[in-house]
Formats: sequence, structure tokens, C-alpha cells
Amino acid sequence: MKHNLLTLCLAISCFFVFAQSKNSANLNTNTKSIYSSVPSPIISSSAAAAPPFWSNDFSNASDWTMVDLLNGGLQNWVITTNGPQGGFSNAMGPIASTTAANGFALYDSDALNSQYVPQQATLTYNGTVDCSQYQYVNINFECHHRVFRDSVFVEISLDNFQTIAGRYRFHEEIALNNSSANPDYVSVNVSSSAGNQSNVYFRFMYEGEWDYAIMIDDVSFSETPNNEIKFDGETFGGWWIAYATSGGYGSDFTFNPLDQLTAMPYRFEGSIANTGVMTQNNVVMHVDVEDAQGMMLSNHASSPISLNMGAADTVATTTNFTPTSYGIHNFNFYASSDSFPTTDTVTRSAIVTDTVYGVDFDWNSDGANAGGGYFLGRSCGGQVLGNAFDIFAPTYATSITFFVDDESVVGAEVTAQLYEVDPSQSIANAPPLLLNESDPYTLTGPDIGNWKTLKLQSTAPISLFPGSSYLAAVKGSQHPLDTSMISSNNNPNSASYLQNNCPDANGNVGNWGGLSSAPMIRLNVSATAPPTGVKDIYHNGISIYPNPSNGEISIDIADFNAYDLSVLDILGKEVYSEKINDNKFKINLSHLEKGVYLIEFKNKLNKFSKEIIIQ
Repeated sequence: MKHNLLTLCLAISCFFVFAQSKNSANLNTNTKSIYSSVPSPIISSSAAAAPPFWSNDFSNASDWTMVDLLNGGLQNWVITTNGPQGGFSNAMGPIASTTAANGFALYDSDALNSQYVPQQATLTYNGTVDCSQYQYVNINFECHHRVFRDSVFVEISLDNFQTIAGRYRFHEEIALNNSSANPDYVSVNVSSSAGNQSNVYFRFMYEGEWDYAIMIDDVSFSETPNNEIKFDGETFGGWWIAYATSGGYGSDFTFNPLDQLTAMPYRFEGSIANTGVMTQNNVVMHVDVEDAQGMMLSNHASSPISLNMGAADTVATTTNFTPTSYGIHNFNFYASSDSFPTTDTVTRSAIVTDTVYGVDFDWNSDGANAGGGYFLGRSCGGQVLGNAFDIFAPTYATSITFFVDDESVVGAEVTAQLYEVDPSQSIANAPPLLLNESDPYTLTGPDIGNWKTLKLQSTAPISLFPGSSYLAAVKGSQHPLDTSMISSNNNPNSASYLQNNCPDANGNVGNWGGLSSAPMIRLNVSATAPPTGVKDIYHNGISIYPNPSNGEISIDIADFNAYDLSVLDILGKEVYSEKINDNKFKINLSHLEKGVYLIEFKNKLNKFSKEIIIQ
């Protein structure tokens, strides 16, 4: 069984300024997934580490002491050559460290725990490290770590842990259900506690409860380099600096309509820290934009800044990027200074679409990157999940698409909803305004584990106005009578929300708050007003009518894109297929038995479907 957590941030300022450090409350459940729902950013190492003056590779287990502080020695670190064995953690595999073959340290939280029992365990080196010749000191190690809600630390002591001289958290930047690289080279500046000290004790501390696992190998101490900068955090939505002037949420929309991007291009921002000893001058952030084939499209850079030792700052490129074509675009972020050639490169990706707005990472719209999710129904009442989207060019809302998690059950009822929301205020203090919704929809067998699209109901086109922000949402009914769940993806730079219909401590219901990971819910828009006055469906510029029908169906595509068309029966079996190469055509399904079918459209950018009824 999957197990669950939801993190709530009541203040919108908390959500944006500290995307990884939110105030939390356990309102709902966000499931752990067996596989990582979002691949780790693409990291290419370009900076050589300083040579160590001390090292240990875990080849001798007697060098280390493992202590379980809370569970009587039953939930402890081990030194092993085997990877994690928990039901969720085993998919991580062993660490691919330099000396993994001769042993590494493992804390397998998932295998050791199954009931959210608090865990706290230490991995302590039995000797000391002489740092007396070095004023500035880093501890370095290779690591593989998947994060649920745990915290991991390096701790320094000068008196064999009678007192703690320094406590340094690492991997705080990794989002819920995400993994580090394998291996990830971690370097922690411990100069404040270990610099110029002759007898330095150190240990690793794990704190959590039923999380995934962490592996550590090849620990070393080295002198902090004179010149080093670190690129730490990036966005292409401009929600640090540009947000203050452009309005809206400034989120990293991973699926973004071209007409919206023409009005508000991609805005590149990043955080750079001086992790060396010397002041760094002419520090610049660079962003190279490439298409899916690796062809360079444009280059961007920030204005130069200076950073003193230990200082960090957020910068933005002096130019933005306006795409001119559909498809995947890769943004390669890195930084440099006069004294440091380049940081590691972090690659972020986004897809330019014709009509789809999204914040998830399901690049092929096939559910391959669907992780855990959020239950819509609870015993005290149904809930609402949604993602916020900024509008910068006039458009019309047509429908809402969402991924139905495989823990949902046939017969559960859901409703798609469209809200207007004010990004300048806390969502708790300024609840969204409901504008429109779909007819209630009952989940069928083919819906489970697939994307589902529901048309918004309106007698007139639903206009979305520039300068406004809207919430694409899905509402569920009470559980256990009605079980439905929306899968999630972990975009830390999204604006995602929950309306909780369980009473709070004061007995209030219907409170809104922020989510720790983005539900897989998309907003479908069209620059052309959808047709009115007929009972049809309209999605992504595609009109299908009549519905219900006798099997003879007309299909109109307003903004033509080639699609593969499939018709599926109630069991998910394909009963008809055709390649669409025209913007107006008819199909004849009169040979099929009467009943409910799913008509599905798919190309490289989009995949969506809708029920049709043959009478």
C-alpha cells in the first residue's frame, strides 16, 4: 500500500519565496511512489574538487559506530554492498559511488518502518580528523538519497559529542518524492566548527519516519578552495524578481501555449552562492536555450555582480526568450566569475504547446511520470485540487485535463472546476471565485491510470483576461463512498492548492491552502472562441458532434495539428483507429454496438480523450 503526506502552506508568500521550506500541516495524503515521479535535473560536473587531506571509503566497518536513538537498535544504519530493500526504496538500487564494491553506509528508512514511527539514527566516525592546518574546511562525500519528509545532517563536535559544535543540513533543496543524482557529490563547508581544530569528531544524522533511503560513501575532508561559486536554484518563470513587476504567479509552466509566451516570454532567474574563500567578481549567470535535437536557439546572461565569502544573491538574465515553434525546449543554467570558470550545469525543460497549460512533468502525456497523488475524497467530505495559471493574452477556457491515479475506483464521481484567483493575496485570506465547472462525471474503467478531459459547461465562451490568474481544479466526493485520486508531479516552482472540507481546529470547513507538489491537472485554452448552441465537446480546438450520435460523427479542428485518432470500448480495447490529416472530416462508427466509447487524440505535444455515446 502506498503511504501518504500532504504539506500545507497557508501563506502565499511562504510558497513563493521559500519553495522548498514551507510551513506544513497534515491535511490530506500525498502518496509515496515506487519510482521517482520526476527525473533529477541533468547535472554535468565541471568543477574539480580540492584534493583531500583525509578520507575513508567504508571498507572497514569497525571505523564506524551506528546508533539508533529512538527504536532500541532496531532501526539503524548498516554498512553493506546491497541497495535498499523496502517496498518503495528498493527501486533506487545501490549507490554508484567510486568504491561501492567495498562497502557503503545505508539507512533504509522504508524497509525499517511502516507505521510513521519517528526515526533518529547516527553514523559516527570512531576517530578524529586533524584540521589544525586549515582555516577553511569542507567535508565531502558521495551520496544517493531519495526524499520523502526526512532530514539529513552532518554534525561536528570537538568533545566526542558531549556538545555539538556545528550542525549542517544537506539535500534540503530536493523536493518531495525526488532523488539526488546517483551518485551526488556533496561538499559541506564546516569551517565555522572544524577550521584550525586538531581533533574534529563528525557524524551523519538521519531524522524521519517511514521515508525512502540514503546511501553515503567515500567521505573526505579538504581545504575550502579560494575560488568557488555554486549555482543553487533556478526558474524560467521569473517568480523571484520578475514576479514583482509582471504580476501573476510567475510559475514554471512546463506546458505553455505559444500565444501566452509571445505576450510573456520565458524569464530566467537563478541563485548563486560564493562557496570559496575569496571574493568573487564579475559573477554571471548564463542560460543556453536548445531545442529537442540539441540545436542552440539563443544565449542569455545576467548582469555581473560581486559576492563576498559566504554571500549569495538572486540574479536574472538581461534578456528573455520568446519561442517561435512548438515542442520541447531545454534551458541550460550555469554561472561563472573572473576566478572560477564555470559551475555545474542544470538543465530544465518545458514544452511549447498550441493550447495546453500545465505544470507537471509528464512530457509525453502517457502517464510515465505520474507519481503518487492526492485523494479527492475523505470521510468528512470531498476536496478540491488545483493549479494556478497566469493569462497574458486574451484566450478562452475550453476544458480541464487531469491524470486519474490508479488508486481511484470505477464509479467515483469528479467534477472539473475553473476559478479566478488573486495572486497578490494569500489564498487562505482571499479564496478563489468559482467561474464555471463541468457536469459531474463518473469514472469508468478506461479512465483509471489515464488522462481524462472534462469540458466546462457554459452557454457562452469562457473568456480569460490578460493580467488575471485562474485555477484549473478537480473536485471529488466523499470517501469511502467515493474514492478518487489525482496523481502528482513535483514541480517546486508551481502554485498548487487544496480546498479541505474537513473541519479545522475551530470547526471551519472549506479552507484553502498550498500543496507541496503539483497535482497533474492542466488547463486547456483556445485563442478562438469555441462553438456554442450545440451539444458537442470542444477541447484543444477540436469539436466533435453530435454526441450522442448514431455512429456518424463530425470532427472539426480549428487550429490544425496532425493527430492519431483511436476509439476505445469500455474495457479499453481499441475498436477503431485513423490518422487525421485534415481539419474537417467525418468518421462512421455505426458498425459498433450501442454504448459508451472513448475517443482519443494523440500527437507529440498532446494526448487527450472524451467519451462519446452511440445510440
